[in-house]
Amino acid sequence: MTLKIDQEKLTIMGVPFDSQKEFRFVWYVVSSNMIEGWEPSVEDVKRLRERAISKREDPRRG
Repeated sequence: MTLKIDQEKLTIMGVPFDSQKEFRFVWYVVSSNMIEGWEPSVEDVKRLRERAISKREDPRRG
């Protein structure tokens, strides 16, 4: 599986990101786990994006 990334548009598998920091965080998480054989879905990327946003809004949330 190849991960579709657009660094200029800040998208991963077509999922848009508002923040460079959140984009890079999710990109790292997804690509690292793909090395272990995980095949992420668009829904997985959306869930990770939401998790990154929630951490930004309330850093105490883990």
